[in-house]
Amino acid sequence: MAFHTIQPTPGLDPNQRRRANRAGPYAVAMTSTYEKLLVNAGFREVEARDDTAEYRATQARWVNATRHHEAAMRAVMGDAMFEDRLTARTRTLDAVDAGLLSRFRYAASR
Repeated sequence: MAFHTIQPTPGLDPNQRRRANRAGPYAVAMTSTYEKLLVNAGFREVEARDDTAEYRATQARWVNATRHHEAAMRAVMGDAMFEDRLTARTRTLDAVDAGLLSRFRYAASR
């Protein structure tokens, strides 16, 4: 099995972890690690690869494209939804830049 996920950067202190939880997707607020979950589910040979740099680049492109197409997006989405999306994407990008959020690829076998 293999999957990508957004998670708090390993080694955060409790305050940083709370900031990461607020900035990331809802599943970021887990209390365990993916390595432990996979091992507890019977998987072995768990590999983790940090793909944060690529994720950061994608987030930056999303923010730039959203701003570039702002008028058209506001016309389709409405002001409130546009603002919500831009705020969320900017918050995520800021959290990645602050070292709070990471993207990892996990691979494991049984």
